[in-house]
Amino acid sequence: MLEHLLLDTLVTGLPLVVVFLGIHTVFRLRSDFDLTVEGSFALGGAVTAIALVAGIGPVLAVLAGTCAGALAGLVTAVLHLVLKVPVLLAGLVMSIGLFSVTLHVLGAPTVSLLGAITLFGHGGDISSSVLLAAIVAAVLALYGLFLRTEIGLALRVCGANPQMARSQGVDERAMTMLALVLANGLAGFGAALVVQTQGYADVNMGIGTFVAGVGAILLGELIARPDGSAIRRILICVLVGTLVYRLILVGALRIGLPAADLKGVTALTLVIAVAAHRYLGSGLRRVGRVLAREPMQAS
Repeated sequence: MLEHLLLDTLVTGLPLVVVFLGIHTVFRLRSDFDLTVEGSFALGGAVTAIALVAGIGPVLAVLAGTCAGALAGLVTAVLHLVLKVPVLLAGLVMSIGLFSVTLHVLGAPTVSLLGAITLFGHGGDISSSVLLAAIVAAVLALYGLFLRTEIGLALRVCGANPQMARSQGVDERAMTMLALVLANGLAGFGAALVVQTQGYADVNMGIGTFVAGVGAILLGELIARPDGSAIRRILICVLVGTLVYRLILVGALRIGLPAADLKGVTALTLVIAVAAHRYLGSGLRRVGRVLAREPMQAS
C-alpha cells in the first residue's frame, strides 16, 4: 500500500512541481498574485490534448501547451502594463476569460487521449515516475541556472527591492512581463505533462491551482530549510512542498475520502500552512536570531 501511495504521489505530484515553480516566480520573487495560472494551466492542457489527438508528436504538443500558457501570461502583462490594471485583477479577468477560450479549444468539456501517442506511452507508474523525475529535474536545473544569469538576478532584485533595481537601470516593466510570461509558460508546461499522465484534458482542470500552489510553497518553506544559496532553497522548497501537498491529497483518497472533498482538503491545507507559516515560522526566525547572537556573546 505504501508503494502505491508513493507512486501515486510522484505521478500526480511531479508535473505540478513545474506549475508551482511558476506560481513561486510571481508569488515570492515578485510578491504578487497572478490568478492567470488557473486559466493558463487549463489552456495549456487543452492545447496539448488537441495536438495529441490530431497526431502531433508529444514533444511538439508539450511545446504548444507551453506557448499557449506563456501567451496568456503575455496578455495579462499587457493588461497590467498598458491598461494599468493591477496584476491580481488582470489575472482574475484572464482566468475567467480563458475558461471560454479553453472550452472552444477543446470543443467539449472533456477530451480523452485514448489512442493518442503520449510521452509516457503504455508504461506503468514506475516508468512514468522515472521519466517525470528526469523532466522535472531538468526544468529545475534550467530554472536555477536562469536565476543565476544577469536577467535572473534582475528579476529577483526587482521583487526584493524595486527602488534599488531602478537605481541600477533595471527595466522593472520588462521584468514584470518576463515574470508573468515565465510563470504562465511553466503552468502550461506542467499542464501538458498532467494531461498525458491522467489521459484526458478537462475545462475545469485549472480551478484551485493557484491556491494549491501557494499552499504547497508555504508547506515547502516550513518543512525544507536547506542550507546554501537562495536559489537552492527555492528549488528544494517548491519540490518538497509540492510532493507533500500531493501526498496529503493521495492519502486522503486512500483512506476513503470522496474525490469531491479534495477541494476542501486543499483549502484546509492552505489555511494550516498560512497559520503555521505565520506562528511557527516567526518562532523559528527568533530562535535563529538568538543562536546567531550566542557566539558573539561568548566571544
